[in-house]
Amino acid sequence: MKNNNSLFKHFVTIGIGTFLNMLLAFITTPIITRIVSPNEYGQYSLFTTYSGIALMVLCLGMDQALVRFFYDKKDFNYKKQLLFNTIIIPFIICVIGSVVALILTLTNILTLEFSKSIMILLIIYTFVQVIYRFSQLVNRLEFNTKLYSLLNVFIKLFYIIIAIPLLLVFKNDYLFILTISITASTILCLFISIYANRELWIFKGKMFFPKDKMYVLIKYSYPYIFSMGITTLFQAIDKLSLNYFTTYDDVGIYSSAIMIVNVFAIVQTAFNTVWAPSAFKHYSEEPNDTSFYIKGNQIITLIMFLIGINIILFKDVLVLFLGSKYRDATYIIPFLIFNPIMYTISETTVNGINFKKKTKLHIVIAIAACITNIIGNFILIPNLGSKGASISTGISYIVFFSLRTILSNKYYYVDFKLNKFYIVTIFVSIFALYNTFYHFNLISLFIYLIINLLLIVFYKKYYLSIFKYLKSKRKT
Repeated sequence: MKNNNSLFKHFVTIGIGTFLNMLLAFITTPIITRIVSPNEYGQYSLFTTYSGIALMVLCLGMDQALVRFFYDKKDFNYKKQLLFNTIIIPFIICVIGSVVALILTLTNILTLEFSKSIMILLIIYTFVQVIYRFSQLVNRLEFNTKLYSLLNVFIKLFYIIIAIPLLLVFKNDYLFILTISITASTILCLFISIYANRELWIFKGKMFFPKDKMYVLIKYSYPYIFSMGITTLFQAIDKLSLNYFTTYDDVGIYSSAIMIVNVFAIVQTAFNTVWAPSAFKHYSEEPNDTSFYIKGNQIITLIMFLIGINIILFKDVLVLFLGSKYRDATYIIPFLIFNPIMYTISETTVNGINFKKKTKLHIVIAIAACITNIIGNFILIPNLGSKGASISTGISYIVFFSLRTILSNKYYYVDFKLNKFYIVTIFVSIFALYNTFYHFNLISLFIYLIINLLLIVFYKKYYLSIFKYLKSKRKT
């Protein structure tokens, strides 16, 4: 019970931080989308997308090794050594890569679709993002959830403080203002994060692991170079495909729909941040106890589906906050909910792959999901535009969840009661498809009520357990 209470405490702490982050976004996004055109907002979205892809590749999977081996020993010096040995190679590769990319940019060989100044910012932002990822992982693994949450709030707050005054004063080159604002805010948060954990970040003396230990780290990590890179491409292929087939305006509207779906972030970020360290720690202490993973899976399944169907039901109201230029986002939202739903729930079902160190399977999963999304985009976008991109993305995330779960259960079987999960998924898919083409009406409400009834029947036990837990917390 103590462990459950501690887990819930960390979950709530991160949830509050994420809520504040979202509240800031909720207040400021309508301001930004009313100043910035969908064209420039689309370019900014591609800026962060390219950086995200580069981040996952440049980490070289060593960030995942940091998570996997962090609890092998409780010794502080071991953790410091592990941090050093997992970050040193990505750091060196980032330095080399940044220098090469800078030379290619200055000689106009590497431009993408950005100006030279934006390309330089992209290089700097990506480099900072790599180091910041490791610093935030340290906060997660040490269960320093207050700092983790504060930094998530600060990065948004700094971004707002820098961006909005500049947008209002200068009223031109909005893309440059947005990109320099996100870069500066990330740098500020990086300094805060490292300073807070400075004892871990002071590398002196003999820091390198012996060759055999380093080999274990690299062997575990290198499949992630491909899988995380492909997964990030898979997560970005919708926007890249839209950019190929349509215009920056469409990308901007699509990205605004994603921002609405980010209401999931309160639960998704909180749960994913706490779950991975907790799962590895539980496995190291009680490797044969699967009840922990079943309970986590059933509770998060219930919560994520409830949030998802409510976002779909109220989509026509939510898009009003974006401004008239972004109204078409209402038809894009329904299938986008499968991204956070399937990804978050799959975090509870993928454990077997990570526990048994079968990390090469992540490559297979990523490739299959990515191919599904690419094929779907090429078939649907020419006919349905942004709607097609969202449908393709939703389907590919269902494939992503299924492969993660099936392959994981081959090595570490857990009975997740998948039959009821897929029944709910089918009904939510029908609900999403209908609302992709229609505004709210009685048919939409009818399907919504059916899904709620299914959730009550299938997950009654967890409805009650959540209610009882919250009630007991209110008394104490």
